[in-house]
Amino acid sequence: MRQQHYILDTAATLLGVALVIVTAVHITGKASTTIADELAFGSALMFLVSCGASHMAIIRGDGRLERIAERIFGAALIVLLCSVLSFWF
Repeated sequence: MRQQHYILDTAATLLGVALVIVTAVHITGKASTTIADELAFGSALMFLVSCGASHMAIIRGDGRLERIAERIFGAALIVLLCSVLSFWF
C-alpha cells in the first residue's frame, strides 16, 4: 500500500519564509522602491490557501484536494521566486 504524501508541512514552512521576506523588505526600507514585499505577501496568501486545502484533504481523505493544494503551492513558489528576484533587480 502506497503512503499518501501531503504538502501541508512544506507549505507551512514556506509561508513563514514568505512572511520573513516581507518583514526583511520593510526593515531595509526598500518597500517603497520595489514590489518584492507585495509579491512575497501574495505568495504567503497562496501558501496559506495551500495549507488549508491540504488540511482539508487530510480530513476528508480526498486526493483531488491535495492535487489542488499542490498546484497552488507550485504557483506560490513561482511568485516567491519572482519576489526575491525583484528585490535584487
